[in-house]
Amino acid sequence: MFAKLYSLLASLGLGIWLMAGVILLLAIGSFSSGGAEASSINDMALFSWLMEAPLAYSWWLWLAVGLLAILAVNTLLCSIDSLRNKRQRKNFISLIAPQIMHAGFLFIVLAHLFSAYGGLKGVMQVNKGEAIGFPDGNAVTIGNINGDIGPMGMLTGYSAEIFDNKENSSKIAEISPNHPFFYKGFGLYLKDAQLYPQQTALVEIHREPGAGLALVGGLLFTVGNVVLLAARRKR
Repeated sequence: MFAKLYSLLASLGLGIWLMAGVILLLAIGSFSSGGAEASSINDMALFSWLMEAPLAYSWWLWLAVGLLAILAVNTLLCSIDSLRNKRQRKNFISLIAPQIMHAGFLFIVLAHLFSAYGGLKGVMQVNKGEAIGFPDGNAVTIGNINGDIGPMGMLTGYSAEIFDNKENSSKIAEISPNHPFFYKGFGLYLKDAQLYPQQTALVEIHREPGAGLALVGGLLFTVGNVVLLAARRKR
């Protein structure tokens, strides 16, 4: 029974069906409407949203997460079987390149798991002189909010100064739409600003614990692809 289960979990056919199932579920979810509960998925960590959203709106995502978990196991077992069956090959590059790609995929899945569990995303409106607090007790203060008024009366090229919240406060950064500020794993992004009637900034706060793993996974997947293509081209 264990051998049959292992054979099923390590089969390439299962992996293809799992990927097709995930694509189908994500397609269903993209066209489903769930009102405010569904739209809030973009403003929360995945698991936090899953715990709060009614099952009627989140069933497809629960199933997709389950299929991805099985797909991760399938990928790992397929790699092990591939290395075991082809270990006598003399062309080491052709043998190892697909496994590097598989490892990249697993790192990406793990990165999303970390971000889904410990990620944070929020938007807040902050006036000049107000502070933004962090879980470790530290805080930063929004300083001057600068910008230029365009010909149509729209604010362009805006930025906001960031000061530490200590007694002798000093400027530590300046954020603009394309230049965020990172503080102990948190990213502060300036989304919008206004100068009148008072200086106000719309700041988005992100925490992505899986960002580093996602980068490693993307690099591994790319390297595996390039190496495999180069090896096959030589043939």
